[in-house]
Amino acid sequence: MKKTILTAIFGLSLMGFSAQAQVIHKYERFIQEYKWKVGASYNMMDFNFNYSPVPEGASMISGGIPAKVMIGYEFAPNLSVEADFSMNEMEVGNSMNGNLVTDKKISVVNFNGSLAYSLGGLFNIPVADPYIKAGIGHLRLNEVDLTMASAGGGINFWIADIPATKSSRYHHDRAYRRIGLNVEAMGRSNISTEGPGSHAQYSAGVFYIF
Repeated sequence: MKKTILTAIFGLSLMGFSAQAQVIHKYERFIQEYKWKVGASYNMMDFNFNYSPVPEGASMISGGIPAKVMIGYEFAPNLSVEADFSMNEMEVGNSMNGNLVTDKKISVVNFNGSLAYSLGGLFNIPVADPYIKAGIGHLRLNEVDLTMASAGGGINFWIADIPATKSSRYHHDRAYRRIGLNVEAMGRSNISTEGPGSHAQYSAGVFYIF
C-alpha cells in the first residue's frame, strides 16, 4: 500500500513537472490579439562588410542608446509592415566603402520601410521567433541623400513563451509578458548611385506589443 502511494505521488509530481516544462506556442501567448509593436535597439553599421581585405582604419560605427527605434503593424497572419529610424556618426580616420574618411565626420541618418514575415508564427515555433525582412529606405550621409534596398532577418524572443511568466490566467496578458528581446541583421544596398552607402546593420534591443 505504502509503495502504491509513493508511486502515485511520484507519478503526480512527474506530471506536474512536465506541465511546468511545457513550451508555450504562438496561439497560447495571449487572450487578446495585439497588432502593434514598438522597439528600441542599439545598432552598429558596417560600411566595409563586402570588402576583403578590410581597409585600414575601418570599423563598425554606432550611435547613442537607443540608436534605432521602430514601429510595426501585423496586417495579416505572420506578415507585418515596419518602419525603423537610426542615427549614427562616422569619425575621421574610419573607412566607408573602401575609402578613408579624411575631411570631416559623416552623420549617418537611416530610415527604412519593410515587410517582415514571421517564420516562427508560420511553423508555430516557441520562444525563438525567426523572421525574414525586406524593404526600401532612405540614407543621408551629411547632405547626400541615397535610396537603399534592404534584405535580412532576425529573431524575436518572447518572454510570454516562458512558462514561468504565466502562473495563472490572471497573468496571461499582463504588460510585462508583452515585452520581448530582438536581434537583427540587415544588408542595405545603394540603388540610387554607384557611390558609397551600401552597408550592413546589426541591432539588438527590446520590443513591446500592444
